[in-house]
Amino acid sequence: MPKTAVELYRQYYPDAQYERRGLFALLAEQYQIEAALYPGSFVHITPSFCYPITVYVDTDQRARTFFADPQIHELIASHKTYPQEPVIRFHAASYSERFAEDDANADLLISQYAGFVSQPCKRYLKIGGLLLANNSHGDAGLAAIDPAYRLIGVIQQRNGKYQLSAHELETYFIPKTSAPITREYLESRQKGIGYTKTASVYLFQRVM
Repeated sequence: MPKTAVELYRQYYPDAQYERRGLFALLAEQYQIEAALYPGSFVHITPSFCYPITVYVDTDQRARTFFADPQIHELIASHKTYPQEPVIRFHAASYSERFAEDDANADLLISQYAGFVSQPCKRYLKIGGLLLANNSHGDAGLAAIDPAYRLIGVIQQRNGKYQLSAHELETYFIPKTSAPITREYLESRQKGIGYTKTASVYLFQRVM
């Protein structure tokens, strides 16, 4: 069992080879991202190494204690890749309910293994802002049928490296099933459906 907040982070992310720093760094290199929102984050603070402002939202009691620990702010300050002082905010709340952040303020909305983040948290994402989503719970598939989002890239992970591509995007999200793909259908499954072509992570832009 980890004894400190830093040990908790290391156990779940770097030690588990699940830090994904390269993924967040790739987006920082390609896009101007000042503020990110990470619902269902648990203690995954890696985005703060790449983005000056990061807002985390989670109901886990361990996350509440974690973000209150000054060691975490010191860790972020020692790993950040930008000149500004990092800003970290944590909300001990369910992302499916309203929490105290301004609407249309985030440049990046992160949806990773936390359910259907793209819908209730859309309000916090700027028009033109980015949604980074995987499809473990079906959230990328849900964003793909939402007219408020447009698929602008797919990210593949190979040998620990992340590659962003915008080629042949129309070939993604073609379902293997003949069932109508609706929001209700995807939410009832609570997991992603099969598609004829897939990526590790998907990048959408909010267009409305």
